[in-house]
Amino acid sequence: MKTGMSLVGLAILGCSICLSRSIGQTSLEQGWADPPIGARLRAYWWWLNGNVTKAAITRDLEEMKAKGWGGALICDADGASQDGNDRVKHGPDFLSPEWRELYRHALLEGARLGLEMSLNIQSGWNLGGPMVTADDAAKKLVWSEAQVRGPGSVEEKLPIPQSRDGYYRDLFVVGYRLKSAPVQGMPRAVRKPISNWEAKAMHRSLHFSAPDTTPLLVDGPDEPGEEDTTASDVIDLTARLDDSGTLRWDAPDGVWQILRFGCTIGDHARVSTSSDGWKGYALDVLDAGAFKRYWDAVVEPLIADAGTLAGSTLKYLHTDSWEVEAVNWTPTLREEFRRRRGYDIVPWLPVIAGRIVNTRDQSNRFLHDFRKTLGDLAIDNHYRLFRDGAHRHGLQIHPESGGPHAVPIDAQRCLGFNDVPMSEFWAWSWRHRVGDSNRFFVKQPASAAHTYGRKLVAAEGFTTIGPHWQETIWDNLKPSFEQALCEGLNLLVWHAVVCSPPEEGLPGIQYFAGTHFNPNSTWWAKSGPFIAYVNRCQFMLQQGLFVADACYYYGDHVPNFAQLKRTDPARVLPGFDYDVITEEALLTRLSVRDGQLVLPDGMSYRVLVLPDREAISLSVLRKVRELVNAGATVIGRRPAKATGLGNYPECDAEVARIADELWGPASARDELAHSIPRGRIISGRTARAVLIEAGVLPDFECKGADEQTALDYIHRRAGETDIYFVANKSNRLEKVDCTFRVAGKAPEIWDPVTRFRRFAKAYKESGGRTTVPLELPPYGSTFVVFRDASAVHPPVAADNTVALRKLADLTGPWTVHFPVGTSAPEKDDREILKSSTRPVTFERLISWTEHDDPGIRFYSGTASYQKTIVMSEEWFKNPKRALWLDLGSLRELAEVWVNGRSLGVLWAPPWRVEVTTAAKAGTNTVQIEVVNFWPNRIIGEQFLPPEKRFTRTNIRKLTRDTPLMTSGLFGPVSILSD
Repeated sequence: MKTGMSLVGLAILGCSICLSRSIGQTSLEQGWADPPIGARLRAYWWWLNGNVTKAAITRDLEEMKAKGWGGALICDADGASQDGNDRVKHGPDFLSPEWRELYRHALLEGARLGLEMSLNIQSGWNLGGPMVTADDAAKKLVWSEAQVRGPGSVEEKLPIPQSRDGYYRDLFVVGYRLKSAPVQGMPRAVRKPISNWEAKAMHRSLHFSAPDTTPLLVDGPDEPGEEDTTASDVIDLTARLDDSGTLRWDAPDGVWQILRFGCTIGDHARVSTSSDGWKGYALDVLDAGAFKRYWDAVVEPLIADAGTLAGSTLKYLHTDSWEVEAVNWTPTLREEFRRRRGYDIVPWLPVIAGRIVNTRDQSNRFLHDFRKTLGDLAIDNHYRLFRDGAHRHGLQIHPESGGPHAVPIDAQRCLGFNDVPMSEFWAWSWRHRVGDSNRFFVKQPASAAHTYGRKLVAAEGFTTIGPHWQETIWDNLKPSFEQALCEGLNLLVWHAVVCSPPEEGLPGIQYFAGTHFNPNSTWWAKSGPFIAYVNRCQFMLQQGLFVADACYYYGDHVPNFAQLKRTDPARVLPGFDYDVITEEALLTRLSVRDGQLVLPDGMSYRVLVLPDREAISLSVLRKVRELVNAGATVIGRRPAKATGLGNYPECDAEVARIADELWGPASARDELAHSIPRGRIISGRTARAVLIEAGVLPDFECKGADEQTALDYIHRRAGETDIYFVANKSNRLEKVDCTFRVAGKAPEIWDPVTRFRRFAKAYKESGGRTTVPLELPPYGSTFVVFRDASAVHPPVAADNTVALRKLADLTGPWTVHFPVGTSAPEKDDREILKSSTRPVTFERLISWTEHDDPGIRFYSGTASYQKTIVMSEEWFKNPKRALWLDLGSLRELAEVWVNGRSLGVLWAPPWRVEVTTAAKAGTNTVQIEVVNFWPNRIIGEQFLPPEKRFTRTNIRKLTRDTPLMTSGLFGPVSILSD
């Protein structure tokens, strides 16, 4: 019997001899073998309710260092009791002297161990705390309404708008004359409102997170007479309101609608998930003074505590995602709006209350300007100050400033102020954020990094809500991580690593969300190879620059988010890739060189793609004209008007003039390619079609067995070296021909799981591209590296697989040892979990959950399978022959030992390890240590009273009815040979 096997699966963990002989230990090889600290995994290190100790801190950091982690983000928070779980003991309050002593200890230990540390500058998220006054809290606009009749003197006590926490401040009073009768038969009661007006005015969020905000950019056509008033007819009555709330006014003739505007505390303006001593208001991120007061009170003392470690061991400051939602006021908004938009907000205030002023279109334009101003202030008065404050101390920042919640921000522009753009992605869960569009938010920080000249793209990763120790490795964490890599990730911050003091027991205290992973995890001791895989991937994808053919401008509106890669707003998929660019970066950083669109940091693109909308920022359109005249190719529809009301209607006239210049007359057909003296403007065609018609072939293509083949990729270029990462997105073996837009260089296959690398034996070059046959296991991946000339390493085979033949099946019984004293079968008198025998004989390989013995059925931890086998002398006669032990299948990890020698940990298919150097002719001992996760033991103990349970945790979501997790070695186990 023969089986096909990819070269990427041929080596045992740690083998890399084949390539090193030919290539030598260059920096790429060195980083692959031993990634530097900047490429190593980080921990989102939760200090739950301050319940940590110096001993627990030291243990965690020493364990992280030993397993290959690069550092930790200290995050004091609570949230342990959410979703029906138990609270955890209250430790020192954030910023208390006791807490600061623990924090200093963590930094000193990090320095001793050579780890890089980050600090969340509060407890929980939504920046704020107990020192934030109502005046400094996030605010929203509120209003009340009244009607008065003129002509004559009016003395009317106006109703006070609704307020929160007793906080209310008057801002404006405006009035407008009501129309005496419906215009053209249109009853006022049925006048169609501005679409999504509450979301457009930021009274509420449009969607849950990372939304498609284009619904905020559209509305129906103007209808004659539908307006409630005109801007010129809106009267500012603010000065007519006295301290008692009474309007005193000599009203002209007519019935007047009076709107009393004020502000109060925002609906969600609270610190979220903080420890007990850090409750309070969330900060007004639009107010520079509020941030400065918080910085001086909280952050400066913490930086001072770090002393000389600030900027070295303490490298980054952090805040988590901003989830306050409805925020639309700050004290300086009127002045800032006038300065930034060029007109006064007051005549347009009725639009904030859902009215139409002048026209529907102009009202929507005002709302565009209103939201854009909020977004500008969030950057200038918060994230810019955050960055500058950190830089003054030699620190950097990586806040999750790009959402994904739909707050009033230009998300990618916010991320551009980060030293490390950081977002999040979620592992798969059956309950929360099930679809990819709600799980992956990495394309946005990646585009921010690429377009603002940053090297690192970080993400809080493997977040979940629902599972507890149930996120499997090879078919959940691995494909989730690799999808994020293909979106642009190169620095994972594992969420969540909870500091759980030993006195809290096993598995200990945990946050209610995230993939639980810490030294209490059953698989922590054998996690090093998985961590090494993560680090290798990150190192490779930190090299050089991202390769993309298209740059997509995503508009100047707020809120604005770049979404999942496969939403493909640039319309270049499959085969090409793209970046998203903000208005700011397009205006200030993009230029043209030799027909290519280029950025100062080295990124380049073949085409600029405009959004498929009729409105465009006038500044951007002027820049587009400049780029096209310099030789750029721009793809997009002819714009019809400007965004916003600045310099209206002259702005629309200028848009029309530039559009005529670039696209030709408005009567021209929808599909055109209009040549300017040096560049081109193209409409009615996708970017992919334009590139292919221009002779630009796809950067990556794959051909598999059928239409179910699903691969993803990302491409980076470092000098003359091209690095492709290719990932199998399906749970099946894929034999594919992968074509790369590289020629004249020999492909090398680098397996991040095994660390094995070698030149491809089979490939062919044609038309400026190279096709490499690959075989990828279920959810498998590989790097394909091009650097040495193909003439030096020509193809020598038809494919890149090796035919293996089966020499023997290891049938019959296995002796299985379960360690005593934890959750083992023997000497465990906890009723249903006790077992009468040890060791246990498995006559056949089955899941532990199928065993009659409850001590095995509900076992969690490591079990050792042992067997003595005889190997034929015939198998060893050929010194070039390799022997392999194939385990068939298992859950979740296994370390293989032959004759007392460890051959590595297997955690992903193919479950196969080379045994050539450890095995011998004659009798051999085989030991396979298999590890599962915590749930089975916790589930089994739900049948016991608490005093008889071995496990201790605050997590209460695992019950008697929770399905057990398949566990153990299933086989068939066999010996293979090439």
